Amino acid sequence: MRRILNSYLIYIALLCSLSLYSQQGITYNDFIENVKANNPLAGKASNVRELGVAQYKAARGSYDPVISSLIENKHFENKNYYTAAFAEIKQPVFSSHYLKAGYQYGSGPFLNPEKVTPVAGLPYLGVEANLLQGLVIDKRRTDLLKGRYYAEFYNAEEKIQMNDLLYASSLSYFNYIYTLKVNSLFRYFERLAKERLNGINALSIAGERPAVDTIEAAIYYQSRQLDKQASEVERSKYSNQLNVFFKSKSPDASLPFTITDSIEQVYDLCKNNFTMLLAANTINPELTQYNAKQNILNIESRFKREMIKPVLTVNYNFLSAAPDNGISYFNQNNYKWGATFSFPLFVRKSLNEYRMAVIQGETNSLEQLNKQNEISFKRQTIIQTLEITVQQIMNAEKSSNYCKLLVEAERLKFTNGESSLFLLNARENKWLEAELKLVEYKLKFIQTVIELIHNDGSLNYQLR
Repeated sequence: MRRILNSYLIYIALLCSLSLYSQQGITYNDFIENVKANNPLAGKASNVRELGVAQYKAARGSYDPVISSLIENKHFENKNYYTAAFAEIKQPVFSSHYLKAGYQYGSGPFLNPEKVTPVAGLPYLGVEANLLQGLVIDKRRTDLLKGRYYAEFYNAEEKIQMNDLLYASSLSYFNYIYTLKVNSLFRYFERLAKERLNGINALSIAGERPAVDTIEAAIYYQSRQLDKQASEVERSKYSNQLNVFFKSKSPDASLPFTITDSIEQVYDLCKNNFTMLLAANTINPELTQYNAKQNILNIESRFKREMIKPVLTVNYNFLSAAPDNGISYFNQNNYKWGATFSFPLFVRKSLNEYRMAVIQGETNSLEQLNKQNEISFKRQTIIQTLEITVQQIMNAEKSSNYCKLLVEAERLKFTNGESSLFLLNARENKWLEAELKLVEYKLKFIQTVIELIHNDGSLNYQLR
């Protein structure tokens, strides 16, 4: 019997420990770290950065050596017309410049004589280069240079998306702790109203208070109940929003948690961070993105300007000879070369494409300047708002303290029969309004500090 009892106690203790573990308490900093690690939108932002890395690697792949080969044979009516084979490896080295090595074989009575080779075939070494268009930059090199800046562009895009995610999740968190505070205020004033209703009921039964005071106290109590219920609806709404941000990557996973922060604690942390934020000198990732885009457009403009030139492609191959001993060697007297030239008469397409590239670069530069001014002026506005909000909080604290003193004085007068229930309720309403206004100003200060972090784009949302 004792063994069964011990097992039962151990089982109960285990359940309690699991319950305490599952209902873990978190702070704002814990919440932000969880959003970074587990929110699906954080994974989406990370994929954006990986996209930029992959694009750069793909552009580098344009410089990979290329192997090509071809073999042909024609046999018709028991007659071998010809056999031709070709193999080549071609290595890009700069813009439109290539080193190449290959092998040709051709034989047969009906083969074009220029394709006929010695019995052992014809190895060759050669170069290929564009001497006008493509000498400085070509499509392959353009993609490589743009790929480097696209990696910066997408890295900035990841930071922009993470900045927006952390900003939205932070606002949701602060709205939730705001509703917790408002709900606690309404619960406190509801309890006061209930205690007063019970006391007045007892005095009314004893004949020391008129019955109309009971009705007025009941109306006031019901009003406080409605306020509390409305705040519970708001708390439930923001709790669900918080769960969306806190949700794990797995759609079936659920992690219950309790908030250990109060709005007063977060307000104090934001005041400490405000001084550091004023001295911070960070570059918003949106400006970094504009700068990367400008570099991309500048490279594209260079490429379009290069396309205005004529096309002159030169090929030169050293051919192998096969002497009597059968050992192949390259001789400067054995070679094959060729050149191609082309140039459009009016140059309208390439010239206007270059003009469009220049216009796009100028447009992006103007947009970047406008965004920089927008961020700078918005930062000044936020700082001015914070300075004024601090003064509003100080005034609201004084007002709340004065209202509390008036309520205590009115309560004493009511107890001594020198005041009415109407005046006491009116004093408490003013006190409640002052407390709600104070909490509202603190929420505004917290939200504005987070807005400053979002505007700077530092991603430093940790509060210390």
